[in-house]
Amino acid sequence: MKKIKTLLFKDTKSSKIFWSVLVFFIAVSFLLKGWGYYDQWKEERRIDEMAQELKRLDTEYYDQKVADKIGGKTPQETLDLYINAVEKGDYELASKYFVVDKQEEELKILKNSPRKNIENILTLMKNTRDDFNRFSGNEETFSVHNPILVSFVLYPSGNWKIEKI
Repeated sequence: MKKIKTLLFKDTKSSKIFWSVLVFFIAVSFLLKGWGYYDQWKEERRIDEMAQELKRLDTEYYDQKVADKIGGKTPQETLDLYINAVEKGDYELASKYFVVDKQEEELKILKNSPRKNIENILTLMKNTRDDFNRFSGNEETFSVHNPILVSFVLYPSGNWKIEKI
């Protein structure tokens, strides 16, 4: 033990090398540990930024729904407005009776479908008027099942939108 103390603390070349190597390894281990903390911090920051972006998108989507006033006060009224718009050939307006995220898709479908197919769907939709009695438990959704499935959703603005046909 005494030899080791003498070797370590004596001012010799081997003692200086030992201390230099020891300090180097301690510094490297601190750097590696610090780099690990830095990577962890970067990852946590990235997750926080993603969460904030999702929250912003969710708020933006909700605000769109609040601002969207096109639709009926009842599911039946929305269906009638949709049918009238399609019969007049106003596909732009008809697509607005759908939920925000399906409006573009519906507009494309209406513009690209043969008139005969549209008329067949309208006939089925007109016959759904006898089946308006299926509110969900929370009265925020509504579905008609016969002769064709049509689902509605109540928007925060108080109007009903078509969710799917």
